[in-house]
Amino acid sequence: MGSYHYASTSQFVFAAVDPNPKPTATTAAHRPPKTTVQIPITSPTEEAAAAARIQAALRGHLVRRHVAAVRSADAEATRLERLLRRQETVDAVRGDERERARFSEALMAALLRLDAVPGHYLAVRDARRAVSRRVVGLQEVFDAVVAAPEAQTCGIPASLEQVLEGIWGAGEPTATAAVEEERRRGSCWGRFFGGA
Repeated sequence: MGSYHYASTSQFVFAAVDPNPKPTATTAAHRPPKTTVQIPITSPTEEAAAAARIQAALRGHLVRRHVAAVRSADAEATRLERLLRRQETVDAVRGDERERARFSEALMAALLRLDAVPGHYLAVRDARRAVSRRVVGLQEVFDAVVAAPEAQTCGIPASLEQVLEGIWGAGEPTATAAVEEERRRGSCWGRFFGGA
């Protein structure tokens, strides 16, 4: 984008005024005497400097406390993510309504803990936003795990990898078409144990 430059000059000329007036006795008598005015320049007092140090210490304390709260929520999200990756947890939340409610409440508690952190400081706000998005992503994965059908496993729940593959689409193909066809023809337990 180009720059825009504008310049303007103005000149005013009064024809009735002499540019170099000669001082007369009457104009010198009416002119006030020149006086020097002292402008006080004050440096910050000791009280102001002490107040600034106290305010800086308080702001530092608040930022450390808010960052600690965000870190604890992040640690809780990491713990819940590890739990969700375990097949035992997937089996428990699919089979038991209480386990499902307990895990869902743990995710909500992590979100509420993040909501309690004020976003006055930019770094704290960015960290809180990142952890909040992570917890919301875990909630979406948890909902998908709970809603995933138990298809093609003969009653044994699908693994978390299969659920994530269903959510985000298939990544790398794990087997060729011939191997998949052979597994479909075999028995259910044979497919489960990796046989044909």
